[in-house]
Amino acid sequence: MSSNYSWSLVEKLKEKTGAKSDRQAGLMLEKMTDGNLGQVKAGKRPLTPEQAMFIAEQCGLDVGEVLVRLDMERTKNPAVKEALGNVLKRIVGAVACISLTVALMMTPANDDRLSVV
Repeated sequence: MSSNYSWSLVEKLKEKTGAKSDRQAGLMLEKMTDGNLGQVKAGKRPLTPEQAMFIAEQCGLDVGEVLVRLDMERTKNPAVKEALGNVLKRIVGAVACISLTVALMMTPANDDRLSVV
């Protein structure tokens, strides 16, 4: 995770929507002034959960993962950060498991009985 997760989300929003400037991206986010955006960029202020959720939805990111990473960025307590990291590992593991299951279900079976020799 980058040291400024909130800003990395704004950058993803710009990339996904084709916004040419930070200001254009900020205008898409509820209650995001130029001053607030500057503070997010400097790492002095994280995005709100609503803003992060909007970006996740626009960019096709897992909302749960985004919100946990945002909480990890916001907290100053190392024990809370560690607990959130454990939750994040479970989320990532579950998503990987689901993806693998879907991929296996979509893969055609190799049935030797049907092959012509």
